[in-house]
Amino acid sequence: MEVKEILYFDEPARSNTDEMVEFAIKRLEALGIHRIIIAWSTGYTLSKFLEMTKNTKLKLDITVVTNPKGGSIRGMDVSIPDETREELEKKGIKVCYTIDDLNFGEPYALQDKQSSNRAMLIPFGIPEHLRPLDINTGTDLSLLTTISQGFRVCVGTTVIAVRHGLIPEGEKVLAFAGKATALVLQAGSSAKKCFVKEILGFERNSDWDSVLSKSTNFP
Repeated sequence: MEVKEILYFDEPARSNTDEMVEFAIKRLEALGIHRIIIAWSTGYTLSKFLEMTKNTKLKLDITVVTNPKGGSIRGMDVSIPDETREELEKKGIKVCYTIDDLNFGEPYALQDKQSSNRAMLIPFGIPEHLRPLDINTGTDLSLLTTISQGFRVCVGTTVIAVRHGLIPEGEKVLAFAGKATALVLQAGSSAKKCFVKEILGFERNSDWDSVLSKSTNFP
């Protein structure tokens, strides 16, 4: 049995990211983890993580999982452009894109064509809330938002990283998502095999409705 500290944040805020990253870095060495997965929408979490680890002796294997190429929400680019990807890869950071071959889009920011595509699939029982992340993992991850939006994305991005061969299955990883959710996971190629080993922290009551209504600064 273990008793460990967890950070709880009452609402999504960018300042939470700084605190969560700092807290997680302090735990990395004790946990013996060197593989890191970071969800990318604006790049802030990765930037903060690199800033806070640059003077440490940690030898890290970093994977960034981002939205489909060209993805945007409310006019904000939420995917990594090619030039940024090249810069990251020169630093040894692996980049993985979520795929949206069906042009499904994010349900909270649909373009006309995406709305039409979703409408055609409704008779086949495809839930309207499904996101490209769900399709890529082969699982409806929406139930995980009962904890936080970031919790859902941590699991989803880890599964995607394993499926793309960037993280070995069964490896212990530290995953960041949302503005301030961090989990230690046993990486798996499906959500059912992606076991939560430790919760470092998360934002209470954080789903896409709350994120979009309170801030235009996405994770």
